[in-house]
Amino acid sequence: MKLKLIAAAVALSAWTASAGAVVVNNDGADGAGTGLQSVLDNITIAPSPTPGASSVDVNADQLDDGLDSYWDITATGGSVTTFIMEIAGQSGTNTFGIYDRLNPMNYVEIFSGADSFNQGFNSQKTVAILSDGSVGINGADSNVDFGSGVFGYYLGTANGPVFYSDSSLNTNGADQMVAYQGTNTDTIQIQGFDEGLWTDNEFVLGWEDVLGGDQDFNDLVVMVESVIPVPEPGTLALLGLGLAGLGAARRRQRA
Repeated sequence: MKLKLIAAAVALSAWTASAGAVVVNNDGADGAGTGLQSVLDNITIAPSPTPGASSVDVNADQLDDGLDSYWDITATGGSVTTFIMEIAGQSGTNTFGIYDRLNPMNYVEIFSGADSFNQGFNSQKTVAILSDGSVGINGADSNVDFGSGVFGYYLGTANGPVFYSDSSLNTNGADQMVAYQGTNTDTIQIQGFDEGLWTDNEFVLGWEDVLGGDQDFNDLVVMVESVIPVPEPGTLALLGLGLAGLGAARRRQRA
């Protein structure tokens, strides 16, 4: 039994140990209480005893860095991206989009520097990838083709990506994006949109737009849906080692 528990622990730690969580500050350069935790609290309207208390803890509930690097759209073939918040000195120039896992310089912009939150329908875009790799935004062909349906998210400028969801592509391997999965618990209301349950089909992505910045991850915050994380190969390899250990423990116990 001890061997089983040890092997199971190895499997679990292998899944989560590809990188530690970054510390998200709630008191950044924008002022006290302006960080990502406050952003989530402020859009939460239920079921907490008082409005403004998200069940998601921005430090405890992050997806592991090995799990938020790459994504795939689920069976609908399309993913809605909604602008939640932007508190940044570079808000007028920050862009957001997706890039090809097989070629990070192959990218499609979703939101331009002029786009922001609380702009009605302009604060929401639908991304679709066809079977031939064609990428569409709001039903229009971007004229960019990806090598596969797997992609990452980026924060950049009009000239293209600057920071990637895959930390290994960033200077010094810096983790510039944090991701959180809904828990089917909180009812939220993004400015300008009707309220709704934050389901486990939806993820919030928070970005830090300065290398070595204040780590408040409120510089650009969006919600994406109808996507699932695609583990990095290294993460899968670690998980495989853990599961192999579990299998070996079972065989020894049976012997």
